[in-house]
Amino acid sequence: MIKYLSLIALCGSLFAAELQPRPYALVKQEIGKGQVVMVEAGSTMCSACKEMGELLYSEMKINPKRKIFFVNVAEERDAARAMKIQMIPTQIVYDPQGREIDRHIGGFTTDALKQFLAKHKI
Repeated sequence: MIKYLSLIALCGSLFAAELQPRPYALVKQEIGKGQVVMVEAGSTMCSACKEMGELLYSEMKINPKRKIFFVNVAEERDAARAMKIQMIPTQIVYDPQGREIDRHIGGFTTDALKQFLAKHKI
């Protein structure tokens, strides 16, 4: 029984090793509050989005103070329209005043993501 419970705990932690979705309404409240914010627009069913979620989760573990959020636009169609999402994954960066300053469509390699985050001081 203990081995079984340990296996369940291990599997749960493996699946949680990606950025978890946040409701767009809550993410919107974080934009424009004096800090650069990055929004990852994607889906939990998209393999490229899952890869990005894993990369972003790793980066959040390095620096948990970063404002990086994942919005599941497959479930929140209004959010997809509001952010003008055409393809997923899409990363949107907002400046401290809440203005969109950059948008990237597609996935990143680890190095390219690190450069993107450094460029925007995220």
